[in-house]
Amino acid sequence: MSIRMLIVDDEPVICQGLVQTIPWESLGVQEVDMAFNGKQALEKLADQSFDLILTDISMPEMDGLAMAEHIVHEKPDTKMIIISGFDHFDYARQALRLGIEDYLLKPVDVDELMALVKRVRNKIVAHKERKNSLLQDWMAEQLRHRLFHSPLSERIKEKHAPWTGRYRLLISEVSGYAYLQNTLPSEAFEGVQEDVRHVVEKTCRAYGMKHVSLFGHENELLTLVYNEHSDMLDDSKLREIWGDIMEQSPYPIQTVSSSVGQSLSECYDHYQKGLILLDDVRGKESGLFIESQQCFKETVDWKGLNHRLLEDLLKGDESKLEACIHQVVAELLEKEKTFSQMVERCRSLEVALKQKLQERFPAKSFDRVALRLQEELELRKWNTSNVIEQLFLCDLIHLLGELKEDGQNNWMIEKMKRYIHKHYQHDLRAAEVAERHFITPNYFSMLFKKETGQSFSEYVNGLRIQKSVELLLNTSNKVFEIAEYVGYKEYKYFVQVFKKQVGFTPTQYRRMNAAQESREKQIES
Repeated sequence: MSIRMLIVDDEPVICQGLVQTIPWESLGVQEVDMAFNGKQALEKLADQSFDLILTDISMPEMDGLAMAEHIVHEKPDTKMIIISGFDHFDYARQALRLGIEDYLLKPVDVDELMALVKRVRNKIVAHKERKNSLLQDWMAEQLRHRLFHSPLSERIKEKHAPWTGRYRLLISEVSGYAYLQNTLPSEAFEGVQEDVRHVVEKTCRAYGMKHVSLFGHENELLTLVYNEHSDMLDDSKLREIWGDIMEQSPYPIQTVSSSVGQSLSECYDHYQKGLILLDDVRGKESGLFIESQQCFKETVDWKGLNHRLLEDLLKGDESKLEACIHQVVAELLEKEKTFSQMVERCRSLEVALKQKLQERFPAKSFDRVALRLQEELELRKWNTSNVIEQLFLCDLIHLLGELKEDGQNNWMIEKMKRYIHKHYQHDLRAAEVAERHFITPNYFSMLFKKETGQSFSEYVNGLRIQKSVELLLNTSNKVFEIAEYVGYKEYKYFVQVFKKQVGFTPTQYRRMNAAQESREKQIES
């Protein structure tokens, strides 16, 4: 952490000499400014902050001692070092009683000056870090209290007066959260939230942006950025910081930001407006969206959309239906006001389709077809147009299954079987396959049994044993290695399933086939 320093002396040559000849950056002093008397120094302090003031004590208009009295009362966190001639030594001692950090006698020894500045700089940094930590704790509790009504601790109540800086509240969510939950291993998925939070906090620190972050929902990271200087919170600065965050984030994120707030009492209103804006931009490309932006939407031709879907549904062509749904969802996303309204319109469209099909084909039982999109969805998790599109498609495929007289759900089952063949070596579960294809576990079990004549576990075991037979005949791998390769964690269970399906243990089967192969070679020779 670097500090800012002001050098005050009525002789410009001395000021410029100190600024130019000493390597201040090596001491942790980032910026050095000059003033040529106490009055000019106070004018600079009114417009900007300095952490350390190095000042001569004898100056016209306002001397160093008068300036020091003012700074001690008005800017108590600003440290001061007095430079005094021997004949003004009594003034230096008086300055120390005021709370001045230290003094140096003229002529100033450069090494002594550098050592003193370095020591004072370390004290300033330690004080800033303690103060920032206390303020950060205070801000975090205030944010929880104002947004979620959590009680304030007694320590926080007593510690700080009302904060008077400026802030912005940002709400971030991972795009495709539900997809990640369904596809990532549980250990990897558990780290998604903290991975994103780590990138946000690391980048804010790198830019010197004061911040606190916490989760309001499992896929809702709230970040309060705050500063006494409004230029750190302007749109261009925020976009620069969040551009870096989005480049470094391991997952795509979407973020909305409030306008600049001046009182934490406004924080809840900013949060509610942010949620509305997030619903407006959800499902679109990742990026940073500012509260003040306006979104203008066009009118949607609902009758035309319904007709297009019904027409492709009646044709019974799954690929055309998939293309049609993709176009419909894209059009709704572009023209609807919010993501949730787009989802509601998809729901309305499929309910209308279901009713029309039942009217046209009264002998069918469309009413009994369960539609996944009609279930309650947490849109902060199911937050991409692609996942809504897949739910919509699966629902219409189920309606199509009722419409067809043969092979009702072959398309869906074939897709599931391809997934099983690709992942059979892993710890595959029926609930995972069902969720991955956006249907309920109960409906999946019923549908799979109906279409394949086997339960899920029977099908997976059959596939694994088939693969293990090939490996027993064509490789020299040990039996327990083959068991692990095809997806069995327990060797005894593998042997049990193998014997039930093949009639022999794996070892017996390998020996028997090896002996048969040997006899065949003897006959040939």
